Amino acid sequence: MVLIMKSVPIVYVGKKGMSFYLNVCLKLLEKGSHEIILEALGSNICKAVDVYNYLKYLFGHDTLDIEKVEIDMVEGETVRGLPKKVSRLRIHIIDRAKQAI
Repeated sequence: MVLIMKSVPIVYVGKKGMSFYLNVCLKLLEKGSHEIILEALGSNICKAVDVYNYLKYLFGHDTLDIEKVEIDMVEGETVRGLPKKVSRLRIHIIDRAKQAI
């Protein structure tokens, strides 16, 4: 049995402006990626949601779709000797137009 792993590009949303991450996603979709993962931690979660909503607006409401959303907690830095937990959001985006081809 042969297991083939597909690599899905992950866009880590951080401190830069929303237009930077939007540009990265647009370039990935133009280069042929039919699936992208947006990942954000803590206060950047709302920015990742905004990037997805703007992408959906640009591509049309029936072209891009969310395959799945993961919400969990990850270990952050240590504060006063205790591990700090940080919220993480992962949005799996699918381009339905390219997937059908």
